[in-house]
Amino acid sequence: MKVTLNCTEDQIRLIQMALDLYMRIGIGQLDQILYHPTFERHLENVFRLDKVTEVGDRTPQGEILKIEDGKALIAGSVKDGMWNEEHEWKDLKDVVLSTSYEKLHDYQGEIMEILDEVKEKLYADDTRRLSYYFGWSIHNVKVDPSCRMAYDLLQVIRHEFWKRNPNRSNSTVDSSVHFTYDVDNSSNKIKCKLK
Repeated sequence: MKVTLNCTEDQIRLIQMALDLYMRIGIGQLDQILYHPTFERHLENVFRLDKVTEVGDRTPQGEILKIEDGKALIAGSVKDGMWNEEHEWKDLKDVVLSTSYEKLHDYQGEIMEILDEVKEKLYADDTRRLSYYFGWSIHNVKVDPSCRMAYDLLQVIRHEFWKRNPNRSNSTVDSSVHFTYDVDNSSNKIKCKLK
């Protein structure tokens, strides 16, 4: 049975991320939970500096140069992924201080230790964990075939985005597709077209 799914580019990128997370959890890369946008944003906020805003404080937009009449002059900002040298006045109530990344990384390290314990419990008595840090390989016989199918779907989607990129490189993982699931069964039927 053939199924067609119509969705926006944002939706297909979300499907791609969901497939990637499903596959990675299935091979034991539990640390990927830390990079889910919900927890990434939440922990950045938890470890955001909490104090009265002052001149010299760092913000995600840049350093506070001046505070006047309920506004802060910010030195530069990042717009569309590019550094903009222009200073910008922002309402002080909209200015958030930077995250203490040292504290955040220490906390993430504690979470990683707990996830390592969980991974060890999940692997149970498997003493041949040569790639323990990363998890089992996608080809490991203990990995559910649905993870390989998810990986194949993910590859097809990201390859379509690669084809559309005018600055693409042939040396990146998205430059080709190598099916891991039973090709005769379903992988050869996976198609994705971006408009």
